[in-house]
Amino acid sequence: MFDAIVYFSEMTRRNRLAAEMGFLPVTISSPDDLEGLLELYRDSDRFVAVTDTNTGNLSSPDGTYGFSKQRAYTVFIVSSYEYGNMEDRQRELNLCRQLFLQFVSKILHDKYKYEEELMYVDTHRIANQELGRYYLSGMTGLFFTISVSEPVDLVYDDEQWT
Repeated sequence: MFDAIVYFSEMTRRNRLAAEMGFLPVTISSPDDLEGLLELYRDSDRFVAVTDTNTGNLSSPDGTYGFSKQRAYTVFIVSSYEYGNMEDRQRELNLCRQLFLQFVSKILHDKYKYEEELMYVDTHRIANQELGRYYLSGMTGLFFTISVSEPVDLVYDDEQWT
């Protein structure tokens, strides 16, 4: 099973730009609940935050056999800037953009490894959105969503029922 938290935490640790610039991997519950980031704000001012919840759907080509679970994971790349300094904000946003592109190149590289495990990483479209100035006061960056499909075993077992 694909573990987005482990995957993106390891990616953050192994990426040279992320390591040199002090990006810290953290886990958050949702885009509206950034507690993991806020708890570590005194330790770092740059983060890669991965949600520990995801949206998904269960699907089958014919509705009977061969089900797969598709999950969408959200990842934030954020950096603080000097409040009110738009040049600094732009510089930090550009850093986040650069790291995002490096992450996408790694995802493209790794997707074939996961296909061997019958998992599919959808790279046709990786939705991303930059944060507005007022989303997180003094922080800028972006978030992106990646979808992963993996097979699900839905064999009926009479022992599970009374």
